[in-house]
Amino acid sequence: MFNNKNNSKVRFHGFSEEKEYQNSKTEIIVSKRLIELICLTIILIIILIIRLGYVQLTQADNLKVKLETYGTSTFTNDAPRGEIYDRNYTKLVGNENVICVNYYAPKSITDKEITYIAKFLSKKLDIDFEPKNVNNVTERNIKDYFIIAHEKLAESLISNKELSRLKKDNPDSTDYEKAKKNLIVSKLTLDYIYQNMTHDEIEQVRFEYLMKRCKKGSVTLAEGISVEEASVIGENANVLKGIQISSGWSRQSMVDGQLSSIFGKVTTKRQGLPSEMKNELLALGYTNDSRVGTSGLEKQYEDILKATNSSYSIKYNSNGDPIVTNSINGQKGNNIRLSIDWELQALADELITNELKACNSFNKYFEKMYFVMMDPNTGEVLVMSAKKIDKTTGEVSDISSFNYLGQVEIGSTSKAGTLYTAFKENIIVPNTYFVDEPIKIKGSKEKKSYKNMGNINEVDALAWSSNVYMFRIAMKLADVNYVPNASLNVDFNKFVKTLTIIRRDFGELGLGVKTGLDVPNEGDGYKGQRSEAGLLLDACIGQYDTYTPIQLAQYTCTVANMGKKVQPHFLVESFKTDDAGNNVSTYKFKTNIQDDVSSQVEAFQQIKKGMRACVTRSDGTSHTYWSQKPYAAYCKTGTAEKYDPGDNVDHPNHLQIGYISATEDSKPIVAFASIAEREDRSSTGADSSAPIIANQVVDKYVEKYGLN
Repeated sequence: MFNNKNNSKVRFHGFSEEKEYQNSKTEIIVSKRLIELICLTIILIIILIIRLGYVQLTQADNLKVKLETYGTSTFTNDAPRGEIYDRNYTKLVGNENVICVNYYAPKSITDKEITYIAKFLSKKLDIDFEPKNVNNVTERNIKDYFIIAHEKLAESLISNKELSRLKKDNPDSTDYEKAKKNLIVSKLTLDYIYQNMTHDEIEQVRFEYLMKRCKKGSVTLAEGISVEEASVIGENANVLKGIQISSGWSRQSMVDGQLSSIFGKVTTKRQGLPSEMKNELLALGYTNDSRVGTSGLEKQYEDILKATNSSYSIKYNSNGDPIVTNSINGQKGNNIRLSIDWELQALADELITNELKACNSFNKYFEKMYFVMMDPNTGEVLVMSAKKIDKTTGEVSDISSFNYLGQVEIGSTSKAGTLYTAFKENIIVPNTYFVDEPIKIKGSKEKKSYKNMGNINEVDALAWSSNVYMFRIAMKLADVNYVPNASLNVDFNKFVKTLTIIRRDFGELGLGVKTGLDVPNEGDGYKGQRSEAGLLLDACIGQYDTYTPIQLAQYTCTVANMGKKVQPHFLVESFKTDDAGNNVSTYKFKTNIQDDVSSQVEAFQQIKKGMRACVTRSDGTSHTYWSQKPYAAYCKTGTAEKYDPGDNVDHPNHLQIGYISATEDSKPIVAFASIAEREDRSSTGADSSAPIIANQVVDKYVEKYGLN
């Protein structure tokens, strides 16, 4: 047994054996994990194949739509604006269908290709640069295009000395380049440009400029091209990458530009959003090339007139050329119906134009006339006419917006307001008498009426247009004891206090305050600044502050309404046309009473008597034109002195305000204000053209609408 033990084999487990064992173990683990990974990969591949097969069979159409969607850009386009009509649905401003040239930016296009296209279009299209044209190019645009095309030639206009000064004054390179360009622009003239650049070349640079700026979407290169021009472009479509012909619209006046300053302007598609309104309009959903109203009623009623945008999509073919798809038409904006009666407006425009032309040769300064007619019950503006003649050429232009932006001295038409102030401030009562004789103030020339009228009351004062009666009221308002040939004892504080009362009371009737006319901007006249005591007297006869013609018309309406001041307005309603062709109202303007001082019954009764006496008395200031009418007329004339510096000859404003009713006991029908600015003599040889216009337009209204 011992020997067996001695003879047994001895085994040792050292470092090499352990290493061999560990390597063997690792190989087994790696092999096992590799097999697991391969199996997992095979399983995932099988799942992916099954999933792809499922998608291919069940969702192919949906994925195709998504692919097209993600590969397509969608853009918006403005549909036609609502149109503008007069009170009887005569279209005044509309939309005209036009043919447009649009550039849809390709995925890739070279500058060389753009230059070729621009040159082709400039030769084939006849683009009118005039301001009245939709494709107009401003003088500044032309200068910019010249600088782009002929940079060295443009820079040659600047001397080395000027360049040195610019560099010294503008060390920053950006400021220097800007200053240099501004200097070049100031030196460039259109004559110089057209000596070195043709009309076609300017067109070419313009097209290149617009196309290079358009990186996506589209830009309108030209609007209103002819059918022949469109055909030429269509025939060469294969070489005009990105160019397409489309139908569009442009804003058009249907009344030869009359009332254009009241209607206002709309940007063209090429002009797009005005810079000063851009951020605000973009936030409201407009696009950069949206057309938008920038002035007048187009701006005032933008929310009504604007359309719901059309939309279109652009996708690209394998060559990167744009393809317009999925065009969706927008909805036209709502129309607006104005209070203007175009027939009466056209008559007033014609009468004023003829009068200005007839009087031009024998009137030194007479170049403007205004006429406003309103419905005093509703505030609707029926007529708003204003014209200006070029004294040299005899050409007459429309300045209708001057009725609410301009200002005039109104003279004696203010005297109804002075009487109202006198009654309200307890200066007079019905049948109060003052002696009309010259007022003599120390250090000033006599202040008087056109004749000495003797002892008169407030009705006489209006009928004969007494200045002195109004002076007496002014002095009593200022608590002045008038002594002939002595100074008026009015210090600055008393002057300001009295003038504040006069302005406040005039404002209650409509003078000296904005009327609220529905336009973007409205003037409020000018308030005198000097404070000499005698100017208080002038303030009471319309010779101190100035007022807008629309204020004068509103004031006349307030007098006609016996103290109710109504907001003047153009808008009657907005409407759309249904499928059957019927006009469906979407909004109606409501009459707005801004102030009501009808509690001053005695004041308005006496004013009414005075304005009626102007017409019925044979020596009344308005007897000539109005006394034989088949209706009751109430009028007041005005003459406002106007002198040029160093000129002692008066070239006054001549005015007439008034209203009519069927009888003396019925409500007013229409009110008006007529103004001939700085007129010496009318076409008939009389002093004033104002009643010549007023009585004919009012008669036409009565003929058309009757006296109901």
